[in-house]
Amino acid sequence: MTRQYEAVYVFDSALDEGAINKHLDRFHALLKSKENPEPIKDMNHWGKRTLAYPIKGKEVGYYVVVQFATDPTLLPEFERLVKLEDSAIRYQLILNEGELPAPVPYPAPGDDEKPRERTGDADSSRAAAAAPAPPAADEGDE
Repeated sequence: MTRQYEAVYVFDSALDEGAINKHLDRFHALLKSKENPEPIKDMNHWGKRTLAYPIKGKEVGYYVVVQFATDPTLLPEFERLVKLEDSAIRYQLILNEGELPAPVPYPAPGDDEKPRERTGDADSSRAAAAAPAPPAADEGDE
């Protein structure tokens, strides 16, 4: 049974693109099987980017994002090889379980001036719950 995955690699920025592709070919050769001889669906080289914080003394890394489909039983050896590779500063493997949610569009400029219509009791009950309670009357003040 094959599953969809996405891997993000951060390589040492001192490597050239040819060396990085050699490492990727070696990593991805472990993902091939009889049922799935071409596991790589998409590969995107993001290039050199500044890291959020230094990792192993490096402040710049070369990012590669790869989407692939493989049998989950092949992943332990794949991850072992990636961890042993010194030029791979970091990696993250993510299981794609379905379609990504569609982004919510921003309102067009000027749309924020339109009043919102409230419907249903849920909105009125939330408004009542958010309103401050009136101060309690002291019985001894009368």
